[in-house]
Amino acid sequence: MWGFELELKKSLRTKKFWLILVLILLIYAMAFREVKDNLEGATNPEEVLVTSLVGYIAVSAFLFIGVYALMAGATSVNSDLEDGTVRVALSKPLGRTSYLLGKFLGQALSVVVAMVFATLLSFAITKYYGLSLTTSLVGDLVLSNLLILFAMLQLLALGLLISTFVCSSNTALGLALVLFFVTGLVMPQVMDGFAEDKAKEEFGIQKWGDFSKLSPEEKKAYRERLDKLYREYHLKYLFYVPQVLMLDIFKGIDRTTFNDDGTYTVEYIGVKRAIADNPAQMALIVGLIPVYLGLALFRFRRMDLR
Repeated sequence: MWGFELELKKSLRTKKFWLILVLILLIYAMAFREVKDNLEGATNPEEVLVTSLVGYIAVSAFLFIGVYALMAGATSVNSDLEDGTVRVALSKPLGRTSYLLGKFLGQALSVVVAMVFATLLSFAITKYYGLSLTTSLVGDLVLSNLLILFAMLQLLALGLLISTFVCSSNTALGLALVLFFVTGLVMPQVMDGFAEDKAKEEFGIQKWGDFSKLSPEEKKAYRERLDKLYREYHLKYLFYVPQVLMLDIFKGIDRTTFNDDGTYTVEYIGVKRAIADNPAQMALIVGLIPVYLGLALFRFRRMDLR
């Protein structure tokens, strides 16, 4: 508990944490306009609002809370080594395992605080547009935030593992940023390109003009096959990138049908159903947390802290 309280206070006082909260506030301020545009022309605004809010929460977590979680973990142990906090802490009746777990739990709670802040903002948007906070709406927002939280905890545990191998906190910070953007932004684009090439090969599409020659049924089949390939390639080659798997799950929370009169209908499937339809993605997001944390503990117990 001593290590947990120390790390929690330290995390909540850092400039990185407050910067993340300010960025989330700016994202949701922009979301007010976006949600209004999404509601126009919708036959079921309540369900459109839910999907929009879940989407904004996921994107803000992907871009900002995820970066914070990875950076916080990657600079935890090595920064304590640099300022001597580790040696002071371990001079007390406190083992290395307890110390590292306390740091992880303290940082994890700071991520929870950021997620609660994002959830409250989503509730504010709901009330702003005059929609009631029903039990199902609140339940799905909470469930979506739990999914995001698990993804962020995996990044935090991965960062903690990095901090046990890289002695310099500045080097670890740079490595964490590069790792986040390469695996979270660059690699998905590369894998999606491979998936598109595979789908075009299966449907005999050599150039974009060939797609217009397909029948409506073939175009629908092509899009469904392409979406399936996206998920397969992500699951096979990006299983270690929780934010990508998280977004794959969220893609399944609704289906959009365009009507002949120019309006569209969103069939809301729900967060619970989306998670149930993607068990492998969910298992990897949750299952790699103890794996990374266990490796970090194994490494930390054998480190020379002098």
